Parts: sequence; C-alpha cells; structure tokens
Amino acid sequence: MTKSVINNPAKLNTGIRYGILEFGEGSNKLFRDFLYMFGDKLDLKVSVCLKEGDSKLPGDCESFICCTFNREEAGKKLSSMGLTYKKDYYWAEDFFCLLDDWKQKKIAFLSYPETFRGMMKSIAFGFAIKRGGDALFRKGSNVSRSFYALRLIPGFFVSIPQFFAKGNQYRNYDYVCFEAVSDAIRFKDDFPNLANKIITVEELRAHTMASSYMSATYYDKRQNSCACDAPYHMLWVGKSGSTRLCDCPDYLDVSCGNIGITDIHKVWQSPLAEIIRLSVINNTYTFCSRERCGKLSGQKEQKALLERRKVTDSAYPQQMNVAIDTVCNLHCPSCRKAICAKNDEKAELEVRTCTDAILKSGWLETAEQLLVGGSGEAFLSKHYKKVIYEGAGKRKSIIIMTNGTLFTLEEWEELEGKYDEVGFMVSVDAATKETYEKVRCGGNFDRLMSNMDFLSHLRKDQRVNSVKVIMIVQETNYREIPEFIRWAKEKGFDAVNLSHIRNWGTYRDDFFWQNVSMFDQNGQMKTELKAVLEDPVCNDPIVNYSWK
Repeated sequence: MTKSVINNPAKLNTGIRYGILEFGEGSNKLFRDFLYMFGDKLDLKVSVCLKEGDSKLPGDCESFICCTFNREEAGKKLSSMGLTYKKDYYWAEDFFCLLDDWKQKKIAFLSYPETFRGMMKSIAFGFAIKRGGDALFRKGSNVSRSFYALRLIPGFFVSIPQFFAKGNQYRNYDYVCFEAVSDAIRFKDDFPNLANKIITVEELRAHTMASSYMSATYYDKRQNSCACDAPYHMLWVGKSGSTRLCDCPDYLDVSCGNIGITDIHKVWQSPLAEIIRLSVINNTYTFCSRERCGKLSGQKEQKALLERRKVTDSAYPQQMNVAIDTVCNLHCPSCRKAICAKNDEKAELEVRTCTDAILKSGWLETAEQLLVGGSGEAFLSKHYKKVIYEGAGKRKSIIIMTNGTLFTLEEWEELEGKYDEVGFMVSVDAATKETYEKVRCGGNFDRLMSNMDFLSHLRKDQRVNSVKVIMIVQETNYREIPEFIRWAKEKGFDAVNLSHIRNWGTYRDDFFWQNVSMFDQNGQMKTELKAVLEDPVCNDPIVNYSWK
C-alpha cells in the first residue's frame, strides 16, 4: 500500500478544477473508486487515460489527479512531460486526508465525572488514536509500545488547558471526546448545548483513520464475486450503540459510529459507511472476514479485476439487527462466565439511550425486516420488548432471536398482529436434557420443550412464518446432531442451523482448541465430527452449515 505524503487537508486546494489521469493496468478501477468518494467534494473533469506516447495533457484543467497502481512509473512519465508534483498534479491518495475530518480538530479528552485518573486514561486512549498510535494498547513488543508511548507526550501538553475548563468552557474545543459511552451520554444530558460536539473514542478512531480504510480498499486487488450487498441495506446495532453494516460483527468488524452519541442518520451516511460500501461495488470486500463469513469463506480470489457491481443506495436500512442488550436468564459457557440478568447503572443508561434512538428514527416502521435479540434474551430485556412491541401501525417483518425458555402464550398474544410476518431463531444446542443442562446453564429443558411444542403448533397453523433452530456445535453436543435434526423435522420447523463454536473469551485458547471446538486452529474439521455427519439425515435440505 502506498502512503500519501500529504496528511493535512489545508495543504490541498479543493476550489479549482481537476482533471483525472488514469495510468497503467487497473487504473480505471482506481478512478471509479476515487470518483465514488470524491465526486461530490471536488470539481472533477472526465478522466484521461495517460499513455506512453502522450506528450501533453488537456489544457482546460488547473491541475490533475493521477490514479495508478504504479506511482513510480507514472511519476517518471509526468516528469518527462514537464509536470511538477503538488503543482501540476497530485496522486489520488493525497486527497484521502479529506476524509479524516477530526484529525486536525481541537479535541478535549474527558471522563465524567471529571477525575484526574479518568481524564489521564481518556487522554491516553484518545490522543494516541488520533495520532494513529492506538497500537500502544495492543499486544506487541516493548520496543513498539515504547515508540508509540512517545506519541502521547505532546498530547499531555496539548490537553493541559482542559484541566482548568469546566462545563460550557468546552465550547472552545471543536469536539469533546469520551472513552466511555455512558460518560458521553451523561455529559450530553447535562450540557445539551454541547451535544453536537460530543464524540467517543470508537468514533474518533473511525473518523481519523478513514484515509487508511480508503487506501486499503483503493489498492486492494483481491477481487471476489460474492453477491452480498449487506452494507447497502443492513444496520447492526450492538452493545453501547456500536454499529456495523452487516448482520454479524464477526464478519465485518468496522464501526460506522455510535447511535448512543451520534444521530443515527449520520451514522448510516458516515465516511466509514461509504468506504465500506465502496468495497462492495468494487468487489474487494476488503473489510469482510474471508474466514468467518459463509458467503466469502472458501471462495477463490479472481485474477483479473471484475466489473463493478451496481447497487442502489438507500436513505435508511432495509434490515435492522438490534443486539443492544446483553441481559439473559442463561449463562452458557460458550457465551459468558457469569449470569447477567440485570444491567448495571452504566449499561442501563447506554441501552436505554440506544433504544430511544432506534424508536425515534422511524426505521422500525420503514424497514423490510427487523431482527431482535442477537445478544441477550429478547423476552427478558424490557428494551428489546420496547423495540418489538412499541410503535403505531403494522410493521412488515420480524425475526426474534431467543433461547425459547421465556416465550409464552402471553408474549405471543402481544406479538400477534403487530407484523405481517413473524419468524423465530431459537438457540437450543442439544437434543437431550442431560446435554442441554451442560451447554445452556440456567435453562429448564422441560419448559423449553413445552414452549417449542407451542411454537410448532403456531408454525403448522401458519400463524408463524418461519422457525429456525440453532445448535452451536461443540465437543459436548456434536454426537446429538442427527437426533437434533430429526426432532426439528418432526416439529415442522423450517431450518436447522449448525454453527461451529467460537471463543468469545470464555476459554483459554489451548483448552478451547483441544477440548471444546470440533475444528482445529486451521479450520479443519475433526474426524469425530466427520463421522457423525455421515448420518444421511445430516444431508437433509433443512440443514444449514455455517462452515460451508
């Protein structure tokens, strides 16, 4: 990846007319990437393909922007034509700094309430990230950590005045940044006149590294014919208001903003959101996990650049996946180390604020499909219930993700008629009571089976449109896969989703790979699981494998 020598927007003249030069193989891809992101920011002329024999350029442009994979050869060619860099022409990546709209701003880094220790921590995280040194807080050698620590020294000096500022005196700063979302929300409530200046470290990282993300997909030659266009219609909202343009943060781990702090409409249209969408239409899928996402896993990269995809922009998400609350009546070993049936004060503030933002957006009424409960239990959380039940008018479609133990007749009576279509995804993970009590700690197998019988009747009566049952395949339950599939078919459920377990920090790595996962560290299936999957029922059309 080539890095621009210009990182300050003030050094660029954005008020003149630029011509675009394409040089070398693949440059048309680069030109279209550039046009996608900067077509409304600069006065651009139709591109010119620069060839070896050319001796002059069109005279109706004040300067040129060159798009090329081979900057060295392009530079020689432009120099031979008597053109000077940063006067007669620029490289396309020189303009990427225009996307880093917070890097040059004056920012105060706070905790709230303002404790010295909290402010020191906020300055350390915030200033390091603003300077691109967030690697200080990652695992690495002491040498690299010491190098990045030096970047913090100017931050402490720059931030000294904020120690003497109080309340509305922060109006002298362009932004006020918080490491904790709950701190930002409380400050916003106490100082509403500063609301448009409040940001989080998560958002600061995105907005000051946008040029790096743009460069990553701009120079990415890994072309993939995957048909996924989720970033154009999908919004996932998770814990503390973090967002992703995918139905799973494991597949696309780049935040576009935080709806607890930033207006949800601005999050949907943020620079990072546009860059991620660019990686879809240029077929690079740069920020998607090729190992975890079933749509990309196992696909071969294309040798030649593919034709750009045509995807229609939307002013709002067609699908919303709401996973904001982690409260649950179970404490499964694969998910958490302890039961979390109630939020603490900070988490409750964050979840309530995000719930209100979602309800006020109006998108629950316009979305084609709503998914609720990807984190925590939908029928335990009062916030999930507000998302599911509140609001006037009939909505289009909902899929509720649940462990099934709290789904009752009373919940169904409140839900029925609220949506044109209702579906369920139920995490069961076992076919027997003995295994269930090991993998779904705190659950009641008999109650679950009774609730699943009720759901089966609803599906057979076509009052429910779809039911998928899920098994997170692991050493404890993999032997029951055939029995689990037969049970689902008997109940008339639509699909059985078999997913391989992931380590979300509840196991030591060595223990996880040896004693929990049915796949090794290279993604290869263990022979014991292969033997079980030889049962003919495992090839039934209703079975979906996340690893295929």
